[in-house]
Amino acid sequence: MSLPGQIALSSRLRAAFTPVASVSMPARPSLSAQLSQALILGGLIGFQALDSLTTHLGLALQHEELNRLMAPIMATRGELVAYAMKGTALAVLLAVLMLMHRRTPRVWQAYLVAGWLSAAAVVANVVQLLV
Repeated sequence: MSLPGQIALSSRLRAAFTPVASVSMPARPSLSAQLSQALILGGLIGFQALDSLTTHLGLALQHEELNRLMAPIMATRGELVAYAMKGTALAVLLAVLMLMHRRTPRVWQAYLVAGWLSAAAVVANVVQLLV
């Protein structure tokens, strides 16, 4: 016969020493999923870098800033501050991705959209440079 305190203690001990393998963890993505995620991430970062480069070239050639959110910042604070803000925003987005990518796999679709928007910004900058 066991006492009520012993039952509570034994259940706590059992819970404390439960093997880690019995805790459900999300499955690791397949190799093709990892490659597509790397492509999305590389594309996003690459297009952001190209956007900064083409923006700098356009501003050096006296073109206007096409991004309506960044234009007032560049006009009042300067180009370097705008690039610092853009880099900070990208770092925050990447931190969110690192924290959420296993729990919410759909977050990759948002980053894919962000990559396409960055690509569109680069195309718009190149068109402005060529015209």
